[in-house]
Amino acid sequence: MQPLPPHSQKVTVWCEFTVAFIVGSFFFEEIGPPGFVTCTVNGTRHESLLRNQLILALQQRGCADSTIFMQDGAPPHVATPVKQLLNLHFGNDRITSRHFPTAWPPRSPDFNPCDFWLWGYLKDVVYGGPIANLAELKNRITQHIHNITTETLQSVLKHAVLRFQLIGENGGQHIEHFLSKSKPTSFS
Repeated sequence: MQPLPPHSQKVTVWCEFTVAFIVGSFFFEEIGPPGFVTCTVNGTRHESLLRNQLILALQQRGCADSTIFMQDGAPPHVATPVKQLLNLHFGNDRITSRHFPTAWPPRSPDFNPCDFWLWGYLKDVVYGGPIANLAELKNRITQHIHNITTETLQSVLKHAVLRFQLIGENGGQHIEHFLSKSKPTSFS
């Protein structure tokens, strides 16, 4: 007999995109005895990622002062250090998130282009063939993220606006029944 782990290995990946470029992929990992080990996202890790990756990338591209930042209301996204950092760099008027003046609607995956497009797209292309190990999985995710074109990002955000209008026309209700693609699940 050969013992097998009860769960498949997983990665937790973060990515942010605008109409013009993608920031990421970044993997939530810690160094453990066997090397890098996937870890959970918490407020401290999320704040560090935003500070050291996203905000730096926006500043390098000269668009930090004009970006409207949008994230769902997951607990790590609204931890006190995260809210303070976002407020410092974007101000209350350029943030859509829970606990801000423009609140992220509860239970609303229809609003998040990462949920309704990016993760499903990546799963389709990343799992196009067998994957030998986590290193290969991470390499494929990174490669396919970097291969997304500006034209694709523009199309996704144009369709996001149409989704927002559809949600508004339906009183903020979920709109899955109007759409043909199902919601993606996590990478494993």
